[in-house]
Amino acid sequence: MELIYKIDFNTTNFYFKHIIDDLIEDTKIKATCKMYRGFILLVCSDEVEEIENFFKVLEEKLPLSIFISNAEVLEHFDYDSFFELEEQDVKLNLSLLTNDEITKTINENNIDFTNDIDKIKKGGVSRFETHNGLKDLFLPSVKLREEFESKGYEVKLLITNINNISKLVDITQKDLQLLCSIERPLIKLKFKLLQNAKGEFSNTRFIYAKIADDKETLLFSKALKDKGFDYILYVNDEVYQDGLKVTYNKEQNIIICGEKGLFPKYDFDLKRRVNSSKDYFEEYGSVYKACIAQFNKRLVSTIGVYFSYKSDESAIKINNAKLGERNIVFIPNVLNNIEKCIDDIRSIDENTNRLIDNYKKSFPKYFEKKFIDKDADGFEAILNMLAYCLGMKDYKQFEDTALMFGGKSGLQIDMKVMQIDGKNYLDYRKIIQSTLSYKIAGVEDTLLAYSFYESLCDFISDNVTEIQSDFNAKDIILCGDMFANSILLSKLKKKLNTINILIPKEYPIDY
Repeated sequence: MELIYKIDFNTTNFYFKHIIDDLIEDTKIKATCKMYRGFILLVCSDEVEEIENFFKVLEEKLPLSIFISNAEVLEHFDYDSFFELEEQDVKLNLSLLTNDEITKTINENNIDFTNDIDKIKKGGVSRFETHNGLKDLFLPSVKLREEFESKGYEVKLLITNINNISKLVDITQKDLQLLCSIERPLIKLKFKLLQNAKGEFSNTRFIYAKIADDKETLLFSKALKDKGFDYILYVNDEVYQDGLKVTYNKEQNIIICGEKGLFPKYDFDLKRRVNSSKDYFEEYGSVYKACIAQFNKRLVSTIGVYFSYKSDESAIKINNAKLGERNIVFIPNVLNNIEKCIDDIRSIDENTNRLIDNYKKSFPKYFEKKFIDKDADGFEAILNMLAYCLGMKDYKQFEDTALMFGGKSGLQIDMKVMQIDGKNYLDYRKIIQSTLSYKIAGVEDTLLAYSFYESLCDFISDNVTEIQSDFNAKDIILCGDMFANSILLSKLKKKLNTINILIPKEYPIDY
């Protein structure tokens, strides 16, 4: 009997094929595994009973992957229509922690972590060397967290006991699947209501979390778990590659950013090794252009929305064969100066001048703290200043505040276009002015922050609809880390129902 099993696999890295090859060898089944662009083909030519037994083994031992989207049995396969990929000499920084490998690693290693754990117990920091570099690990602590954050580190959660994590955070089955996938990505999780009450984990209700992703961290996690620690905080001190941050919607998993387990890789379009996301995106000139190449849309009209918190290139764009890439609406790169921002708002008209005076009288404490110039660009700069005016720390707290809103619709935040030197810019002054107007009227912060993302969705939708009628584009590419925001992405999917939405699967949406 011949059985053809197709696994949709949205990367051309070969590690998953290696796992299947090992299972074929272990079970002695008559089967071959072939790698193609976008999928893996498993061809079994054996007795029915042997094939059934083999698939039981697959079900038990084949790990999850962030790149798997579907699997099905095919009646036939046209081999002549597809090009089988040949593996290149590229070694990934990825530990293949299958269940068997985890058991083997724990059984074969007996490292004494007593000193490290005692140091952590006493409220100290353990500087721990992993396969990917150095990490600092410590128990939840406002003092230590703020110290690390003041130095520019992002504090994350290392889960040592996945079975008990639901006591700390709200977690879905999909979250668990992604956390336990072979790539071991970072997933954003929300603390339960009574957890993180003092801000010992995070200054918001959210944190990026992961489980052990290499041999050293696995063994240390096991030791911590045995001592009753189900989780611990950590920062990457000196690591070679940042972990993948991953989110998802109903249709697909989305890689937000990161390197570990993805790069270096051989790109079959570029026909060369790509060492990092920066290397990849700079090869094409921009994230949007790289996405055009991924979807093979160079010769057809596409609309692109690249909205990134940190980039100075956020814009609504078009690309077609005649005009090439053109920016239609720019996101301004404003000065990171709160006084200049307030003066800009005052300059709109006499009403906004009175608004600022009344707002400062109503919320004087917000302006007592010094505004920290982080030399940010684009949306980060705009939202850092808006967050400051609302008494928040920065754009990250602003976004997490939006995610806390429990309603289904918000208020209309002004999203207007202004022309400067013949170019269209999003008027950041109007965004902050209209938000402050709602705030002084007593609107809650969660609703204000939510309304920003909902109104931004309307802004995108209105402009895309106008562009679509002019350029007859059938596809829109969404890229940039702002589309990791579930509010923005889910509402856009509903709004843009007359155009084909494309979001990268193989590569990150930003860097």
